Amino acid sequence: MARPRGPMTGMAGFTMVELIITMLIAVILLRIGIPAFGEWMGNLQIRASAEGVLNGLGVARSEALKRNARVMFSMEGADGGATAWTVCQVADGGTTCPAGSTIQARDGGDESPRARAGATTDASLTLSTAFATPLTPGDGFPARVIFDGRGRPLAATGWANTVRIDLRNATMSSSEERRLSVVISPTGSARLCDPSLASGSGDPRVC
Repeated sequence: MARPRGPMTGMAGFTMVELIITMLIAVILLRIGIPAFGEWMGNLQIRASAEGVLNGLGVARSEALKRNARVMFSMEGADGGATAWTVCQVADGGTTCPAGSTIQARDGGDESPRARAGATTDASLTLSTAFATPLTPGDGFPARVIFDGRGRPLAATGWANTVRIDLRNATMSSSEERRLSVVISPTGSARLCDPSLASGSGDPRVC
């Protein structure tokens, strides 16, 4: 006859105290982790938006060269500096996109709903010492750069091209966000830089 099995040892489940302690630890970890995750996501949206703006400027410049015509990059800045942009061909003297002239467009709210931008046409604000002060979201709009057939920002009486665009997050404090800037040079090239990096550090991302 088979012997009756005795009570199993070493297989006991959680006690109520152990379960409560485990749940408390999980809650603490969530409270620590969720804000950090939210900050990471917010800064990821800033970067996605900044790279989108940089890409749009590149499209406008390359199309101007290819078409040997004036092509405009335009951010209208609706909703306090939203990052949607349009690239279109404009006629001589034109500063708005004619119907049917759109080459490429991006709705910034699709990928970066909380990203906001501020812009300026003041070239003095592209100096390395000027980036400590962020541009206010919504300022400097509409932000427009018209490239001529040589791929250079148009120089014309009564027209000022945007030279700097700051990308920020509408819901983050300045201590949480990692602000990024796009700078457009007089030759038409655009680059992305990080204002938080110290000037003279040798980092290529320095503004």
